[in-house]
Amino acid sequence: MSENSTNVPKLRFPGFTDAWEQRELGEMLEERNEQMSENEEYPLMSFVQGTGVTPKGDRYDRSFLVKDNNKKYKKTELGDFIYSSNNLETGSIGFNKTGKAVISPVYSIFSSKNKLESQFIGILATRKDFIAKMVRFRQGVVYGQWRIHEKDFLNIQIAVPSYDEQKKIIDFFINLDHLITLHQRKSNHLQELKKGLLQKMFPKNGEKVPEIRFPEFTDAWEQCKLGDMGKTFTGLSGKTKEDFGHGPAEFVTYMNVFSNPISDTSMTENVEVDSKQNELKYGDVLFTTSSETPQEVGMSSVWLGDRPNVYLNSFCFGYRPTVNVNYLFLAYLLRSNTVRKQMMLLAQGISRYNISKNKVMELSVGLPDLQEQAKIGDFFKQLEDAITLHQRKLNHLQKQKKALLQQMFV
Repeated sequence: MSENSTNVPKLRFPGFTDAWEQRELGEMLEERNEQMSENEEYPLMSFVQGTGVTPKGDRYDRSFLVKDNNKKYKKTELGDFIYSSNNLETGSIGFNKTGKAVISPVYSIFSSKNKLESQFIGILATRKDFIAKMVRFRQGVVYGQWRIHEKDFLNIQIAVPSYDEQKKIIDFFINLDHLITLHQRKSNHLQELKKGLLQKMFPKNGEKVPEIRFPEFTDAWEQCKLGDMGKTFTGLSGKTKEDFGHGPAEFVTYMNVFSNPISDTSMTENVEVDSKQNELKYGDVLFTTSSETPQEVGMSSVWLGDRPNVYLNSFCFGYRPTVNVNYLFLAYLLRSNTVRKQMMLLAQGISRYNISKNKVMELSVGLPDLQEQAKIGDFFKQLEDAITLHQRKLNHLQKQKKALLQQMFV
């Protein structure tokens, strides 16, 4: 068959030109339905959505509560293809990249009849069109009791290349997944590091020095109320929904304030110029006023933009420092454990929690000298930039994988 055939992918490795062959899954896979107890050679593991066979984390492992050596699980080997009938759309499908294990009997497990087919199908199965083929065979009306019978699954037809091309594709996507995992781990590590340092590089309530600080600084931090350091102002007012979505002016969104210690200056929406509104200035602090949980109320963000006609959304209030303070330091101080704990105590409500800006102004914060402020602010900004870099790389790789899954399969 020619390259114009519908049975060739848009993108493939050099040296491969033959059309892919249509085959039923049952020609390549056979069900593995061996049940056994967990043991040292076959430990009990989870099948995690989007990840595959994974050691049970402490949060989910309840084996220490009840140890039942007679309980049976399904055996799986390296390379097995596995799916859960209930959670196909959210990623409970793929092949075993970990090795010998036992997992819950709710999963359907298949081994290759010949060589690598189970792994090839495991990669192919992350495509939406493959999931759609499987869902057509799903039986049952109650979530949690859906079932795709193994015999129906094995009747599905797919296009398959030669063994050599399969191996190239498998190796490529395994390496891509390793790279994605690497950046995810680095990002997670840096986020945990930031979380820990936000607890230790700012003094706890009632204390005047932090647990961790740069060695050249030894003086106690000064305690100040926010209300003595600046003034508050309101967000947009007097607007209707018709006023938004057009105009040369901008406003900073609620999610921008909520999500970023330092505001994303591109995360704004359009509104008409209105001289009666409070225009944001460089160094303004923005606070959310409500949230669904007390843990998320009063989130802060420092605006470091300097363009005109930028306002604040109506679900936040602004705070403009009137004392000399390092803005990067202030951004992370207000996200520190000490300040967040104080902020949560101000939350009032039942189904939705709110804070009073007057009460926020009564909060006490610790301030070191400007040199130490600058050192701390720069440190956290560099840490934040490193997290952002890894997250961008991760997002790029995930998008690249999604595109390649569309182009490298028939």
